[in-house]
Amino acid sequence: MILLLMLVSARCMGPAGPRGSNGTNGIDGINYTHSAIYDIAASDWVGDLNGYDVVINVPEITEDIYNNGAVLVYRLVEIEPKSFNLLPYSYVDNSTIIYMDFDAYVGSIDLIYKEVHNGVNATPAPQATISFKVVIIEGIHLATLKGMVDIRDYSAVAKMLDIDKCIDSVK
Repeated sequence: MILLLMLVSARCMGPAGPRGSNGTNGIDGINYTHSAIYDIAASDWVGDLNGYDVVINVPEITEDIYNNGAVLVYRLVEIEPKSFNLLPYSYVDNSTIIYMDFDAYVGSIDLIYKEVHNGVNATPAPQATISFKVVIIEGIHLATLKGMVDIRDYSAVAKMLDIDKCIDSVK
């Protein structure tokens, strides 16, 4: 509970953006970011052969974030070298397609996992914990952010928004 309160109350300031037409520093003035890693246990996923999903509570996604900010979700790939892959994510291996996506809502995120084998939905239940990094950005529309940085590259996003100085916790 204390960790959640720290995450909700902590704010980090990103780097100064280009001078805006209204004379403020940055796109909308000061931009704040939150980031957290969510470990989703295999038993948390709900679904069947057509796909699995799990809803995670993310109280940092406020009405203002939903309407004026941006939410990015990355899946942690544990294969060396470890990396974060931006969702939606698709991986094709011969006749198998693995697909992960998310829907963001005020206060939550719905993570989606599907597999298709030879054109047929055949999603196995997840067998291990999967980690996701959620990055919440106040005051920057996603379209604007895409013009500033390659959002598929977590390292570039973290550097641009100075996320490494933000609270980075496991939920």
